[in-house]
Amino acid sequence: MNRLSLLASAFAFLATPVCASMTATQHVEKEVVVSNADGVVTVNRVAADKVTPGETVIYSIRYRNDAAEAASNIVLVMPVPTEVAYVEGSVSGDDSSVAFSADGGKTYVARGRLTVVEDGASRPARGDEITHIRWTLTTPVPPKGEGDVSYKAILK
Repeated sequence: MNRLSLLASAFAFLATPVCASMTATQHVEKEVVVSNADGVVTVNRVAADKVTPGETVIYSIRYRNDAAEAASNIVLVMPVPTEVAYVEGSVSGDDSSVAFSADGGKTYVARGRLTVVEDGASRPARGDEITHIRWTLTTPVPPKGEGDVSYKAILK
């Protein structure tokens, strides 16, 4: 049984004077499905301390504006670990514009425009070729405001 503890770094690039008052923390979780005796199914998120190949992992950044004024121009970037493949359509984040990278975070484009070069020809990038995901918040974060962004990936 292969087990892997997944850790990834989250980077919060805060292009605002109140950046010292913004906090961002990354969480790595997996979903556990539980059925009770009545057949009711619930899905709970738990820390992804141990993950086996084929399991889905949720990477999220929770952010909070601890300042007394709104924070704007907030950009959050998460690398996609090489041990996982991005799950198409799983990215989430209210009031944000999302872009993807397949070159180590050097360039970002919309998912439908993300390409890689193979044998001298450009082709659409697969989920396992995505290296970073970037969220640009499109509205200011109000004082004491908070939110989260996330994506899902499958352990290879």
